[in-house]
Amino acid sequence: MIFFYFCPLNLLFTYPANNVRNMKNTQKTALLVFCLWLMSSLDSVAQFSVSAEFRPRLEYRDGYSKLRDSSQNPYFDILGRNRLIFDYKNDRFTARFNLQHAYVFGENNYSSDTITRNTINIYEAWFKYNFTKAIGLKIGRMELIYDDGRLLGNSNWNPKAASHDAGVAQWEVSKYGYRGDFGFAVNNTAPAGAFLASYPLKNYKYLAYFYEQKKFLKDNLVFSVIAILDVLQKPNTSATTKTTTYNTLYVTNDQHDTIGTAVIPVTTTSTVGTTYPTRLYGRFTFGGTAAWTFKNLKVFAAGYYQAGHFNDGRKISAGFAGGYVSYKVVKPLTLLAGYEYLTGNDYSDTTGLKTGTTAFSTLYPNAHGFYGYMDLFNSQVVSGNSPGLTDLYARATVNFSPKAYFEATWRMFGLAKGYLPQTVKKQGDLPYLAVDKNLGSEIDLMFVYKPVANFEINTAYCFFLPTESMERFDGLKPGTSKWAQYAYVMLTWKPTFFSSDKQ
Repeated sequence: MIFFYFCPLNLLFTYPANNVRNMKNTQKTALLVFCLWLMSSLDSVAQFSVSAEFRPRLEYRDGYSKLRDSSQNPYFDILGRNRLIFDYKNDRFTARFNLQHAYVFGENNYSSDTITRNTINIYEAWFKYNFTKAIGLKIGRMELIYDDGRLLGNSNWNPKAASHDAGVAQWEVSKYGYRGDFGFAVNNTAPAGAFLASYPLKNYKYLAYFYEQKKFLKDNLVFSVIAILDVLQKPNTSATTKTTTYNTLYVTNDQHDTIGTAVIPVTTTSTVGTTYPTRLYGRFTFGGTAAWTFKNLKVFAAGYYQAGHFNDGRKISAGFAGGYVSYKVVKPLTLLAGYEYLTGNDYSDTTGLKTGTTAFSTLYPNAHGFYGYMDLFNSQVVSGNSPGLTDLYARATVNFSPKAYFEATWRMFGLAKGYLPQTVKKQGDLPYLAVDKNLGSEIDLMFVYKPVANFEINTAYCFFLPTESMERFDGLKPGTSKWAQYAYVMLTWKPTFFSSDKQ
């Protein structure tokens, strides 16, 4: 049975026409051997499945992620993501292998036999061993998602998404609604050297976190706490030096007699890079969430504090607070209101900024949707070097049926601190500019329809109404921004090609 389900998978793989013909025969032979091995190795209690995801998204970008002026033009694009997922589970082991192809339509030459941009990778490859029913160890490349994904998420809106090379010790007692995780990661460049070397990637160098969750009142009351330590290496620096030497030019006559000299200066420029493999800075973030559900009412709150050091050595003292209340007014209509506050830097305090930062970073989150579907603030909330952000929002969701719903969200954004940094162009200029805290409002209109199981159509239209402060925030002169809008249509199909449960 497994053989007949598996063998058509070779149709998913294609090879350039000029490849050696026996590569196809080798592939088919290898696949046949794998199928036969799988049939003989699966025990009666094991569960095995092969599934996939196809997710193309057509977008119209006209101010998406950053306001534009008349020098930039709006455009259409299509983003794609395809996945082939293998899942396995028995009484001791759980494993997942996830191949991913994330790309922009047209980024590779259609007539080339060589993929010029590597758009195929292994998104997940992990296994978990259960020492007991309550305790296990998971290790490999995996997604890290906790609570609403505010600090650790899979960034699923991005076709590439986000996974981590990590190990996670997990424990759970379902009977008492309790679970916990301890995760860790150690990152280096490859190949690993004999001695400590610089780590120039933008990833963290080390990561450790601790997570606990407890449910009460038949899961209607949920508390969680999390503590995250991420350690980053000081960024590499470069210094440019100019050296001037003097060459003597001899002037001769027709008889080659020297009749004079001239001194010519020669300036050479050299750049020297400096790495800091032993200069590591740790950032510590801790806090928690609370969620309470009572009939048609739901209340959610979260708070975090951040300390330690920024990657340039400055001390951090920052925080986040937010929450929302939702209520199902009638069966199809749910109303929601919320507010969030991320602390930021006071750029008028030029002395204090030399040694410290008060800007909160959301670390490695699910940013899309938290700060509007136009993603205008995603990079700022992650950077840890911003004037902060406030977000007051309200949402109405109408469920037409189990297959379709409409969502309308209004958001008003603001700065936590009323100063923006600016470049000093002449003597006497201040390195900051005082601005009004109001950044503007965003309206997001989204419709989701699921005509059949495992298939979803998601479409939205969004627009932003900026203030002068928002224009300055995005580096534009006041009054020069154009109408900011964003629209998309996304199709998601998640078929299951094979499942041992359905034999």
